[in-house]
Amino acid sequence: MIEEYGKTFFEKAEMVEIVVPDNTWLVRAATDVVEMSQAYASDGFVFLANNDEVNALASFAYGNGWLDTGVKAGLLASISTGVPPLGCTQDIPENLSDHLKEKTFRYERMLSSALASVCINSEPELPLYPAGEELCRITRLHYTEGTSEIQRDNLADGLALLSYAYGWIDAGVRTGILKVVRNPELFTV
Repeated sequence: MIEEYGKTFFEKAEMVEIVVPDNTWLVRAATDVVEMSQAYASDGFVFLANNDEVNALASFAYGNGWLDTGVKAGLLASISTGVPPLGCTQDIPENLSDHLKEKTFRYERMLSSALASVCINSEPELPLYPAGEELCRITRLHYTEGTSEIQRDNLADGLALLSYAYGWIDAGVRTGILKVVRNPELFTV
């Protein structure tokens, strides 16, 4: 399932089209989103080739969060691949269970701190304020879903949801919709 998810995401990331004109201020934001999603799609397959399904799943989900943010922001034309598939636990070999546990709980702590470390980079009456609200809502939603999966002892699904959410918040910061007010080390800026 992880490999199939990676293939689907990779295809979407490779076929994505930047829809903002080249001569606009938004083209840099769109380019950054594309580069990040494509880099994490490629990284996921490197992890798979090295028998690291944990980092492969996290990489695919994180990059997919970037891609979906770019689509939602109107920077990119692509079919959203949506939330990572659940049920990936069986794809994680037993010898990686400690790695899965460590990474999942670390991402839960980091994303919790990241959510508390950003604000919307706009005044409420301005047009981009609702975008910041939605970015935060989507990130919180998937954070909550991820922690629920962890509580059910579905660590792989929890990690996928947390990684996907982290892609959203990092893309929000990178595009300038969200602003980091503390803990800048938690973000890909």
